[in-house]
Amino acid sequence: MLQKHNRYRLRVPVIFSWQDGQEGQRKAVGLTRDISLTGAFVLTTSPPPLGANIRLKGFLPAVPGAVQTLQIYGNGLVVRVERPHDSQTQGGFEVAGRPFVLRRG
Repeated sequence: MLQKHNRYRLRVPVIFSWQDGQEGQRKAVGLTRDISLTGAFVLTTSPPPLGANIRLKGFLPAVPGAVQTLQIYGNGLVVRVERPHDSQTQGGFEVAGRPFVLRRG
């Protein structure tokens, strides 16, 4: 797949949610491995299913002297899911969609 935007290695904690037909609203946490304007790869022990529409909220590190923090918001489609290969590795998923938005926290 040809990527339209540069990916940057940026590890930030995220909360994400999706609708599960059987269980209703599901929420989980993770850590980004990399991020671009319109997508991210999230490391997590609870990946959503392939094709799920998710909402994602990321928490950027505080800048020294800043009064407020910045948060990343976005919606997207899960386009890839990687399951752990063994008990020592963590799985994750790739989300792609509309450009992420930065907001003050």
